[in-house]
Amino acid sequence: MFIERMSSWTKGTWFHGVKFVQDTKNKGKIAFGIMAALLLVSGTAAGGYVYQSNVNTLYHISLDGKEIGSIENPDAVRKWLGDRLAAEKKKYPDLALGFNKEISITEKQHYNGKGTRQEDVLNKLASAVQVEANAAQLVVDGQVIAYARDQKTINQTLTSLKASYNEKKATQNLTAGAGNVSPEQAKQMESDLSEVSIKENIQIREGKILPEQVLKEPQLMNRMKKGVTIVSKHETVETLAIPYRVNVKPDPTKYRGDDKTIVQGKNGSKQVVYELVKENGKLVQKNAVHQKILQQPVTKVMIRGTKVKPSRGDGQFRMPSAGILSSPFGKRWGRIHAGIDLATPIGTPVHTSDHGRVTFVGIKRGYGKCMIVDHGNGYQSLYGHLDGFVAKKGDIVAKGEVIAKSGNTGRSTGPHLHFEIHKDGEPINPMLFLR
Repeated sequence: MFIERMSSWTKGTWFHGVKFVQDTKNKGKIAFGIMAALLLVSGTAAGGYVYQSNVNTLYHISLDGKEIGSIENPDAVRKWLGDRLAAEKKKYPDLALGFNKEISITEKQHYNGKGTRQEDVLNKLASAVQVEANAAQLVVDGQVIAYARDQKTINQTLTSLKASYNEKKATQNLTAGAGNVSPEQAKQMESDLSEVSIKENIQIREGKILPEQVLKEPQLMNRMKKGVTIVSKHETVETLAIPYRVNVKPDPTKYRGDDKTIVQGKNGSKQVVYELVKENGKLVQKNAVHQKILQQPVTKVMIRGTKVKPSRGDGQFRMPSAGILSSPFGKRWGRIHAGIDLATPIGTPVHTSDHGRVTFVGIKRGYGKCMIVDHGNGYQSLYGHLDGFVAKKGDIVAKGEVIAKSGNTGRSTGPHLHFEIHKDGEPINPMLFLR
C-alpha cells in the first residue's frame, strides 16, 4: 500500500511539473526536470526500504509432502530429529535406522509472515514420526513370520536350523549361533545337508519395521522352529527275520488235532535299507529302498489229521493202559471194588477206552487225581490215582487217545491205574467189555 501511494504521488508531481513548464513557456525547464527526477528517486527508495523491513523468512516443515507448520528457526526441528535418531541408534547399534516419514524443510520469504508455534510443530512430529529399521523379512508360504537384521542373518540361521536335524554328522558346533558360522563352515554345512530341506516356500524380502521387532539370532531360531518345517531324509540298515512258511499235508487217517511236524521250520534273515523321512525330527515315512537276503528260511512241514473225532462211543472198550491186573472187579476187603487196578509205573500213558467227551478233571475222594469220560451212549469211564492230566474238561477224545499219566495219588497202596466203566450210572465189570 505504501508503494502504491508513493507511485501516485510521483505521477502527480510529474503532471504538475509539466503543466508548470507549459504555462511558463518552457521557462525553468531544466530546473524542473532536475527537481522531478530527484523526487522520483527519493520516493522509490523510501518505498523499497519500507517493504524490505517487513519481509521475513519462514521454514515450512512437511511430512510425506503434507505441511504441518512453518517456523522461523529450523534448528529446533533438526535437533529433535537428530536426538531421536541418536537415541534409537544407541539402543540398536547394529541396525540401519531411519524415519518412517519423508521430512522436508523448505525456506520461503513472506511479507509480514507469521509462523506456527515451535512447540506445536514438535508435538506433531512426535505423534507422527517414528524411527524404523531397514530389515529383512522372512516370508513363509506368503506370510511374514519374522524380521532380522539382514538377509545373511536369515540364511545363516536357516542353515543352522537345518543342521540341527541332520543325522549324517554331529552338529553340536553348528547350532551355537548363526553369528559363529564362518563362510567356510557354511559352505561345508550346505554340502552336508543335501538330504535336509524346508517343506514350505521360503522368501526373503527387504522391509521396514520398528527396531524392537527385529529379532536377534536366538529369538529368530525359536521363531523358525515354530513356523518352518524341516524335512530330513537319511538311510538306515536293519536286519530282519524272514518268517518261515508252513506246509501242511492233510492225513485223513489221523484225528483233527493230531498234528505231527516232519520238518522243523526256521526263520531266515535279511538286511533292509530304509529311507527315513522326518519332519522336525518326527518320523512321517519309512520307505524300503533295497534289501539283501542273508539266509533263506526253512519251510516247516506238518502232517495234520482231518478225521473228525466221534463224541459217541461204539461200546467197544479197549485197555486203558499197559500194566498187570493187580485187583479185579468185585468184593474186596468187605466191600465192592467198583473197577479194576492195573499195576503200572508212574507216568505211564493212560488212553481213553472209547470215544467220548471229558466231563470231569480234578480230585475225587479216595481216587486222588481223577478223570471221567462220557461216551454219549449211556456209558462212562473213570480213571483214578492219576499223576497228571493231558486232556481237559470239554475235550472230545477218540478211542486210544492219551488223556492222562498214571500215578499213585489218593487212597493207594502203590503206583497203579484204577479203571471203572459205568452203565446208566451203575458200575459194571470192565473185563466184560475190554478187548
